[in-house]
Amino acid sequence: MAKFKLLNKQALKEKAGLELYDKDPQKAAISGGGRRRGAGMHFEKPKKIRETVKRLLGYMGVYKFWIAITALFVIIATSANLAIPYLFSNAIDDYILPGLYGEIVRVVIIILIIALINSFIRFLSRFIMVRISQRIIKKIRKDAFDSLMKAPISYYDDKGSGDIVSRLSNDVELINASLGQTILEVINSSVVLIGSLVYMFILSWSLSIVVVLFVPMMILFTIFISKRTRKGFKEQQIHLASLNGIIEENISGLKTVKLYNQEPAFTEEFRVENDKLRKAGFKAQVYAGILWPFIHFMNNLIYLTVIAVGAIMFLFAPAWLSVTIGQINGVSIYSRQFIMPISNLSQMFNALMQGIAGAERVFEMIDTPSEYAGDSEKNVDAFEGHITFENVEFAYEAGVPVLRDISFDAKQGEVIAIVGPTGGGKTTTIKLINRFYDIDAGAIKLDGVDIRDLDKDALRKRIGIVLQDTKLFKGTVFDNIHYGDFNAPKEAVIEASKQANAHDFIEKLPNGYDSTVQEGGENFSQGERQLISIARTVLSNPSLLILDEATSNVDTRTEAKIQESMETLMENRTSIVIAHRLQTIQKATKILVIHNGQLIEQGTHASLLKARGFYHKLYQAQFEA
Repeated sequence: MAKFKLLNKQALKEKAGLELYDKDPQKAAISGGGRRRGAGMHFEKPKKIRETVKRLLGYMGVYKFWIAITALFVIIATSANLAIPYLFSNAIDDYILPGLYGEIVRVVIIILIIALINSFIRFLSRFIMVRISQRIIKKIRKDAFDSLMKAPISYYDDKGSGDIVSRLSNDVELINASLGQTILEVINSSVVLIGSLVYMFILSWSLSIVVVLFVPMMILFTIFISKRTRKGFKEQQIHLASLNGIIEENISGLKTVKLYNQEPAFTEEFRVENDKLRKAGFKAQVYAGILWPFIHFMNNLIYLTVIAVGAIMFLFAPAWLSVTIGQINGVSIYSRQFIMPISNLSQMFNALMQGIAGAERVFEMIDTPSEYAGDSEKNVDAFEGHITFENVEFAYEAGVPVLRDISFDAKQGEVIAIVGPTGGGKTTTIKLINRFYDIDAGAIKLDGVDIRDLDKDALRKRIGIVLQDTKLFKGTVFDNIHYGDFNAPKEAVIEASKQANAHDFIEKLPNGYDSTVQEGGENFSQGERQLISIARTVLSNPSLLILDEATSNVDTRTEAKIQESMETLMENRTSIVIAHRLQTIQKATKILVIHNGQLIEQGTHASLLKARGFYHKLYQAQFEA
């Protein structure tokens, strides 16, 4: 079972294309898959609260005037609302009991006006705050995505795709919830808490003390329950993330699961994890469910206590301690309003901490060093295509060399083939040419210029790559080819498709070039995806062409068609071909044999066979045996 799961995860990883060119074991060993990481929301306690809050305030600073206005609106609306019980209490003593009904109507009208204005101000403040928070979140999301686009490939090696997506979606939404709702609720609850206490003491200090005596018990119980609720929900999210990972794996790799008849095993794994989630969820919900019944019970208990004590004081207390009917009514109403914010502020604090924790994780993403930082500004419009490796050494991880002392020369128009056992460093060579990673020693030169002295965008623009696993994007066939050059007219796209032998099958599609491409190109065959990819590369008109096992996943007939397209593409261009099928590179100008990170042989197909070295053994293994 464990053995199969390793196979399944690797198959899913290749299927999803989670890592670019992931064929080197040295690279794969440190890259980190992480399909289940970040599948659920993260409720971690923030570690840098002050710095994170300061940065959030920086984003909010652009709208500080409107935020201040909104806060003022909330304070005014809440304060006005708090005045209603006070007015009503005085009305009981001053107008209702004496029977001054005309004055009662006036008070009712005043209370109605206050209520209407309060509702309008609350709507307006909510509208403004939501508008502000959405703009702030848009800016944060944009900054995070821009950072991802500029991040080096090594960043994606260290972070699982699930973790990255979770930061950009779940964690950003936590910030949104804190900005859009929690801040207003904290202001509102704080004003209600303080205002209710003030009005209670204005009405009757003696009855107010009765209410305050209950507060310590409520605070202690709220803290006790909140800690356990937070712990329960955190455990629930961990199991939810794990369950999401199992679901995602099985749906993505369903064919593999069925192929190995592993449905019962994965069903059992799902059942076990689902049961853990049920238990964790039940525990979390039970604790969460205790708090509000307790608050409501305390609310009613305090309300009844205020009325009972007030009645006793009204009937039997001396004049200095006596209270009126209106005061009893007012304090009892304010006691209800006073209790609720205590629980609300505790929960709002938890929500704020979650928002700050989410912001901390998003800011970590935004702070990812750009691969273009300190990059050369030297631009180049075109290369002749003369590429040179001079004593190149490279390691993904310090102390674990992948390439050692690699030197070769490829002149303009030559076809250089790189062969060797899996994990020898062939694909790493291509990554270094594209500057996905920079070398540790030596030099890689294009037309005599060290590629580290060139602008990365300019360098990559002049390099065309056709991969073994072609990536198509959601959109249309035209869009996917147009990625090669967004400035190219439609006629150029069609001409590139003709050169790539893709035009005929595209014209036969229901909508031709406007036919829909599903995510990943799943509605096209591997050969069709490859031809579209070649057309895209033709459109980009590269000076240097790299072919990475471009025909290894197709049938013989499609391979011949793709090979013909690639021969057209390779004309008058320096080309580097990585191949396992040695019959596809027999006409190469030069063949490089890389084994264990070292260039052990180089020459033509005939000369290497004649030397009867490592290449000869590879050839024998494929053909003569």
